[in-house]
Amino acid sequence: MQIYSDLGSITTSQPVMPRPVSIQDDVILRAAREIFLEKGWDATTSEIAAKAGVSHGIIFKRFKTKQALFQSAMQDQGNWDQTIPALLNSGLGRKDVESTLVELGTLFVEKFLMLIPTLMMAWSNKQETENPAESTAAGNKERATRALQAVKTIAAYLETEYRLGRIRKTDFEVVAQAFVGALWHHSFLQVMITGGKSGPAEERRYVKRLVKAIWSGIGTSESERKRRERA
Repeated sequence: MQIYSDLGSITTSQPVMPRPVSIQDDVILRAAREIFLEKGWDATTSEIAAKAGVSHGIIFKRFKTKQALFQSAMQDQGNWDQTIPALLNSGLGRKDVESTLVELGTLFVEKFLMLIPTLMMAWSNKQETENPAESTAAGNKERATRALQAVKTIAAYLETEYRLGRIRKTDFEVVAQAFVGALWHHSFLQVMITGGKSGPAEERRYVKRLVKAIWSGIGTSESERKRRERA
């Protein structure tokens, strides 16, 4: 490709392709999240730009203000509305229920350990954002709605497994609430005590203990399963 200027010609072997905007945004948001969690609102956009490896001007071209960058960086990450049903449906009637709950619980803890520090950071700096009361109320309502949907999805999964004769009958919505609530409380304590650095192996051990306690109430014995199959 030939590029001409007043100083003559410069020959390059291939054109320089711009960095995709979506990738650039992800890099900036990841860097911003880390810096904000470390330094709070005192973090500067120059520090974020340096960590992301982009120019300072790119930050404001993409997010206009520091407030907009903060809000984008601190919002919930990931589409759990699809992740939870997909995981549960993949093992419905086939995979061991206890193992499925351990897998689901481990994913919840991983999510909560990332989410809780982000929420704490956002709450502590809400006075810096535009319309903080409205923004906080809207965010809390959305998170509550998603949490309730997760509970209902888990309860529906357990109800179906019961109808298949794989677990005992109980109040599955209460079980699902207790399950998610225990995972949240455990994650919150880990963030407060260890900074969320207890490690995946230790977190999985807790999830297994929790599921074992739940399973003592809803699990079926071999004789019960055979009796239901004959019925």
